[in-house]
Amino acid sequence: MRRLLLSIALAMSAAPALAQGTEEEPQAAPGSIATGMIENANAIGIFDIVHNGQVSVRHLGSGLRCDFDREGNGRIIIFAPPPSAAGAAANPTIPRGDDVACDVTEGAVHMRYFATRYPFGSTLEEQINGVETAILRRDPTAARYPGVAVRDTEDGLPLRRTTRFIVTQNGARLFTSASVARVGDWILKLRYTEPAPDDAAAARADANAAAAFDYALRQVIEAR
Repeated sequence: MRRLLLSIALAMSAAPALAQGTEEEPQAAPGSIATGMIENANAIGIFDIVHNGQVSVRHLGSGLRCDFDREGNGRIIIFAPPPSAAGAAANPTIPRGDDVACDVTEGAVHMRYFATRYPFGSTLEEQINGVETAILRRDPTAARYPGVAVRDTEDGLPLRRTTRFIVTQNGARLFTSASVARVGDWILKLRYTEPAPDDAAAARADANAAAAFDYALRQVIEAR
């Protein structure tokens, strides 16, 4: 009888929680979320999931890995090649899947990773100049932020070029940078933006951006 009364007491104590619906909703598996992101981007055969317990995908061509948060916030982007035109042999288009990006958001930090294989030569200097032109066109008041422009290969990673700016958007001061490197036939790029209310925060953002790009490059090299 004592055992029966204890069982009834336990059942009654659990009942209110069940009645109130306090049980946590089951979360989708990371692999399922990653698969859905690939399908939403029409990127099957271009990206594949990474079985690492996270919401991660890898670009099959370059080896670029993109790690998203547990909810899969962010997106995969496949840039469409420009329409064919006369003289295409002299100015070839980029095949679909050879120009891709991942948008990754971590709190207030926004990162966009690019992987592009150009059918024509493109230098890191040209890439950086193009990014700088785009930033200044969008925000003519952007102020250059000092930092190392070229990082060499002593750490085992490829040559990297970086440009940095302080911009203001909706009254908020932001650090924004672009870093580029070449691995094989691929140009890898990271656009990084983080709030920087003061110079100390900007310095931390600069270090975070460099670490994020180095990590991505290591992932590419290991995948190859």
